[in-house]
Amino acid sequence: MKRLQYILPLVLFFLFSTEGIAQKYVNIKGRVVDARTKEPLPFVNVVFPGKNIGTITDYNGDYNLSTQWASNQLQASFIGYKKSIKTLEQGRNQIINFELEPESISLNEVVVTGQRKRYRNRDNPAVELIKKVIENKDSNRKEVFDYYEYDKHEKVEFALNNITDEFRSKKMFKKFQYVFSFVDTSEINGKPYLPVFLKETLSKVYYRKEPQTRKEYISGTNMIGFHDYIDNEGVGFIIDNLYQDIDIYSNNITLLTNQFVSPISTLAPLIYKFHIIDTIPINGLRAINLAFQPRNKADFAFKGNLYITDDDKYAVIKADMRVSEDINLNFVNDLQIIQEFKKLNGEGWMFSRDELVVDFNLTNKGTGMFGKKTVFYDNYLFDTPRSDSIYSGIENTVKIRGHAERDSSFWANSRIEKLTQQEENIFVMVDSIQQVPAFKRTMDIVMLLVAGYWNFGNLEVGPVNTFYSFNDVEGFRLKVGARTSEKFNDRLRLEGYLTYGFKDEKFKYSGSATWSLNGRPLKENPRHSLKAMYQVETNFPGMEMQFINEDNFLLSFKRGVADKILYYEMFKLEHYRDWGNGFSTMLNFKNMTQEPGGTLYFRFSDDREIHSITSSEIAATLRFAPNEKFYQGLSYRTPIITRYPIFQLTYTQSIKGLFGADYDYGKANINVFKRVYLSPFGFMDLEFEGSKIFGRNLPFPLLTVHRANQTYSYQLLSYNLMNFLEFVSDQHISLFAEHHFNGFFFNKIPLIKRLGWREIISFKGVYGSVTDKNNPGITPGIMLFPTDESGNITTYTLEGTPYVEMSAGIGNILKFFRVDYVQRLTHLQNPDVANSGIRLRFKFDF
Repeated sequence: MKRLQYILPLVLFFLFSTEGIAQKYVNIKGRVVDARTKEPLPFVNVVFPGKNIGTITDYNGDYNLSTQWASNQLQASFIGYKKSIKTLEQGRNQIINFELEPESISLNEVVVTGQRKRYRNRDNPAVELIKKVIENKDSNRKEVFDYYEYDKHEKVEFALNNITDEFRSKKMFKKFQYVFSFVDTSEINGKPYLPVFLKETLSKVYYRKEPQTRKEYISGTNMIGFHDYIDNEGVGFIIDNLYQDIDIYSNNITLLTNQFVSPISTLAPLIYKFHIIDTIPINGLRAINLAFQPRNKADFAFKGNLYITDDDKYAVIKADMRVSEDINLNFVNDLQIIQEFKKLNGEGWMFSRDELVVDFNLTNKGTGMFGKKTVFYDNYLFDTPRSDSIYSGIENTVKIRGHAERDSSFWANSRIEKLTQQEENIFVMVDSIQQVPAFKRTMDIVMLLVAGYWNFGNLEVGPVNTFYSFNDVEGFRLKVGARTSEKFNDRLRLEGYLTYGFKDEKFKYSGSATWSLNGRPLKENPRHSLKAMYQVETNFPGMEMQFINEDNFLLSFKRGVADKILYYEMFKLEHYRDWGNGFSTMLNFKNMTQEPGGTLYFRFSDDREIHSITSSEIAATLRFAPNEKFYQGLSYRTPIITRYPIFQLTYTQSIKGLFGADYDYGKANINVFKRVYLSPFGFMDLEFEGSKIFGRNLPFPLLTVHRANQTYSYQLLSYNLMNFLEFVSDQHISLFAEHHFNGFFFNKIPLIKRLGWREIISFKGVYGSVTDKNNPGITPGIMLFPTDESGNITTYTLEGTPYVEMSAGIGNILKFFRVDYVQRLTHLQNPDVANSGIRLRFKFDF
């Protein structure tokens, strides 16, 4: 959800501004057939003449156009057939069918006439052609060189599109109509758009074949946008994630966080249908125009044209690709990729043009976002090795210090391609609109709704979704919190809150200070910081929410009995540092005193009770996450999951007597995470964890209390049918596996595929034990495990039987929700447990 805090505020501002505005959309659909044979014609271009808005027919000859920018004419054209134009009734949905008359044309003395046969791979010249392209991939791609390097200039632009006359005439825009003088027209779909954000990146790329290394050194980054409302660095990370470099020669292409099957993948003949259109000249070379589209229009695959050299090399000169209207891809109305290649140094094919355009919309109609990425290349150099230091290091991308602080003279002298007048106008427009009071007021409200904080300049009050919550022990909880903003100090953050429980009649509070130690703002990378915190609070043992505040009002609703709670007083000092090459460390000292609350007691077998336990822990964490990037802001940092594994090793030591600590013990923990892409079958997330506690006679709060969840929210890293404090261990291993099919099966069911649902299955299992030296049932003198009011034990060990639960879920419901049916498979005899249940999760994704 954190990524919403970057781009969504600006989008919501304009969505609110368009309330009541809806220019008339029309839907034009129909079928194109051969006039003589009545056979459907695939790959026919159907466009509004002069509007640059159109589509192509599928293999059934069908097309579908929905736009508010239609003209009164519609044209169908195809090689080997006479062009046909029909007149439309403007403002109405219509069915327009075409019957194209074939005409004979001469191509190399071969007569081509329109004739359609049942598609099959066998004896299909188009399939034989693509197989030749696949066979020759390795000899045509740029990695054929031992070394290469080039300069790279990347421009990414975001704009608001569908800027209608009704939108411009809104009363709130009356005082700054000049803003709309910056409106331009999209080349992809003819929609008017207003640029609001621009990111430029200048870099040098080096490649070495043996050992294979590709390093990109970023020398300059320039971002123009609404700095007061959008975290530009956060937007930069999102852009890098959404608009990753596209290599058509790879089997799979990562785009908008999803994996698509490339049209020249080894699986392409099974995923796509191919059709040879004609031969045309491209950049002085004779090329075969090979059209393609997915066999299943809802699969994560492309449609478009490949232009292939008409020789024995079968190299791709140009690729022009889009996605099907039926694809299960959220918030994307249209998308186009254009890549052109030229042969350099007599061997490999290098980029000469690289462009990606995406038309985003939160709804199918109305104002949306238009995103465009254009990459320019220059100064190619081949087979010139550089020093080993250039290629060393784990990270693929290296940001040169000061890259974000380059002056105007640097950009004027270094750009490969100068800014267009429209791009230069973004500077003026952005500065102007931020001075409009109506814009400021609306954006303050939007930021409150999205980020949860109300901005008062140097201070931000919130988060608002935690102001009120409740539980069985504390009753109603009222909470007020605040933090300093970047305007106060971008290298120092102060934050805190005060809460009161009306049932236990106790105040809880927290205060913290975080300092940047490397002279950079706290939200910038690499991070090097020191944080001090003092906190008096409560928690349910084992309740660990991922990327969500435990005081969230919706999490107050819990199943079963949740009346065992811990009150604690904690002081924590934490040092964090990014070392580069994917390595980071965290050192912390934590002194904590815990007291039982609700129906929880610290009792011993001799009926003795104590009121608290104190620990003083020194912990060191080493994390290795190569090429990791984040969604981040001032107070959070959420990793962007990629194909690279993540390793984390932690050791914790508590020293008896240190600041009143009652026990000596050590804890070792290892965690490994990996996302495995299995295109076209989606992807699987795997996570392994293991831990061991070294110590004896330890009370249960100091053992591993396995992560449980008694809320109705589906938690990715918790056991959703395990009760709080149900299981403890001093040694354990666990495995989480979750597979996302991305609609692979649903997309093939006619009625279901329209809903855009996505299938998810998961497995969660943990096996552990409590050794005799920490088990109160075996060794006397150890704090007893908790019991209910009747004296029945409610906390157990896992020795003998692992805890296992599985779930089957449907994601992407209404594009934002996921619902899972969870089944518990073991330890069903434990009292007050749920054997199955339905859980809900909010998730924003493409």
